[in-house]
Amino acid sequence: MSAQGMHALGRRQFLAMVSRSAALVLIGGRIAAPQAATPVPNLIQNLEQRFSLSERQVRGALGALLVYARERLPQTEFDELAAQVPNAERIMQDVKLQGIVTGPLDNLDEYEEALSSLGIGQPLASQIAPAVLEYLGTAGRYQERDILSRIL
Repeated sequence: MSAQGMHALGRRQFLAMVSRSAALVLIGGRIAAPQAATPVPNLIQNLEQRFSLSERQVRGALGALLVYARERLPQTEFDELAAQVPNAERIMQDVKLQGIVTGPLDNLDEYEEALSSLGIGQPLASQIAPAVLEYLGTAGRYQERDILSRIL
């Protein structure tokens, strides 16, 4: 596809088209049967690129979001959500050890305030959680997106 064609489709549509093509090649051109949910491996890289953040900042923001979610969700729902973030348990431990999260996060304002210690201020701090929701939906993780959206 030409560069003009790529711009006409828009980057997101182009990447979706490439992903679908790659998936068809990987499964031999056949429609695969539904499989168990697997982690979304590119969530961290997606947020890094989208917001021009470092990996440390993204991991810190995700860790704080997971801590916030853990305090609000039933354990089974939290486990389902956390399964979509590679190394979720370690990320949550790291944000506590690094002092990013120093206690309970009682509301979204406190979550966003925790991000300031990562150098993520407003208005960017308020865009992280919605971006995670969007990414989960784009990745076809609708149930996890819906779980998270209930507490945001």
